[in-house]
Amino acid sequence: MTKRRRNRNLLEDPRYQAFVERYHADPLRFAVEVTGFMPSADQMDLFQSITTPNAKVSVVSGTGTGKTASFARIALWHLLCFPVAVYDGKVEVGSNTYIGAPFIQQVADGIWKEMQDARIAIANGPHAWINDFFTITKTRVHVNGYAEQWFVTQIAMKKGEAIGVAGKHRYWQLIIIDEAAGVPDEHFDVIDGTQTQPGNRTLMASQGARSAGRFYDSHHTLSIENGGSWLSLRFNSELSPFVTTKWLRERESESGGRHSVEYQIRVLGLFAQSSSNVLMTRADIETAFKPRKIIGDDEPFGLVVLSDVALGEYRDDSVAIVAKVIGDADHGPDARRVEFIEIPICANDKNEIDLAGDLVNLVGKLSNATLYVDAGGVGATVCKLIERSGATVTRVNWGAPCFKNEYKARFYNLRACAMVRFRDAIRQGRVVLPQGISKKLREKIIDQGSRLPYHFSEAGGLRYVMESKENMRRDGIKSPDMIDAMSFIFLEGAAYMVAAGAASVATSLTESVLEKAEGLLADV
Repeated sequence: MTKRRRNRNLLEDPRYQAFVERYHADPLRFAVEVTGFMPSADQMDLFQSITTPNAKVSVVSGTGTGKTASFARIALWHLLCFPVAVYDGKVEVGSNTYIGAPFIQQVADGIWKEMQDARIAIANGPHAWINDFFTITKTRVHVNGYAEQWFVTQIAMKKGEAIGVAGKHRYWQLIIIDEAAGVPDEHFDVIDGTQTQPGNRTLMASQGARSAGRFYDSHHTLSIENGGSWLSLRFNSELSPFVTTKWLRERESESGGRHSVEYQIRVLGLFAQSSSNVLMTRADIETAFKPRKIIGDDEPFGLVVLSDVALGEYRDDSVAIVAKVIGDADHGPDARRVEFIEIPICANDKNEIDLAGDLVNLVGKLSNATLYVDAGGVGATVCKLIERSGATVTRVNWGAPCFKNEYKARFYNLRACAMVRFRDAIRQGRVVLPQGISKKLREKIIDQGSRLPYHFSEAGGLRYVMESKENMRRDGIKSPDMIDAMSFIFLEGAAYMVAAGAASVATSLTESVLEKAEGLLADV
């Protein structure tokens, strides 16, 4: 019985005409009555904004505002409520909806899940009958019997690749673009050339990761308020019923406060103030040089040696830094605290063999010390030499992606994760920088730490991206060797062993390291 009903033509069902008359001009009513949806104030604004044929709506949004749920119901509304168009002496059956993003899979997975949820709600509502007339597959939704004419589908909008809407024309056509800040402007030119009919709607949304491009312009020079054609909306997570006060407090803490750029983009739904920023200021670094103890001698701290390997490339330095560390978390009583004790190696004239030997000797003089070494480039050779000596080394490959979902959502790779966590620890007073070093070395650390350019990704979600070393060099910024090494202890998963006799280690440790460092730092 069910199979026979699904093979029937939706256009011939006696209930369908009244359905279309009631809902084709009211997506909000469709969402509520047909899919059982309870919209927020922002979602109501969005549903009402897309109602007008030829509507162009742009939403800049924080996290957790219900965009994905809204997109799914708008897509089903457009699929089910626009069956026929009669124009220029011809009859056209069905509507087309394209859902696109720079990285389509993550976006599509969310929207498709929401459409499946909506379908279940429809089955339990007064219009359950209409479920028999459309099919949801992994990548496409279509009205039965009209798979090529009447559908919702996915399109990728990657830079340098053609997009699937080129040359597509239909009277009832809706294009939904998520993560729009990361869509290249040339793709919008293609979309503009496609959306030429009076029944063509365009909806785009994104976090305000970039203060340039078509998405940014749709909220400024191209907005209706400024004489353009885009209706611009802003969704603020602080006003969303879908996030908790606890979630907001956590975002405020991890981003560095409500006035930080990250909080403004991720939560308040504002645009980045600029396309590039500096991760830390001189004041941040200078404060961390203030003499104080943040790790008690009676606490179970560990010792680490952190080494960034340059071997004279571009006059960069190879660096080894010794630190005391305790804790592992980003917040709370178990938050990671670090006292950087000394910098026994800072030179640009060491070869691989000498550097590996110095690191092995240094670790051997410390109690249960853990060695972290940059394994990129010639650093891989240094790591091999250390391992051949019988010593243990943890290789740092910080171009790799993060593992934890919470870090994947915030950081482009391990380097960005380590650098931002280092910054946050400094701002929260959980870092003490080396005492008793030369003024020249101190200024070098301050200069490196206050010249770390970063930006937020334009696609794939809002994530920190540290500027590449090549781009930094192009802009006259030398490799931040010491800051790189210090950041290693804030890598995801960076572990340590509790130093044997931790209470007595501090004094002997400092003496040992200072003795080792005497000659090495003489010319720094």
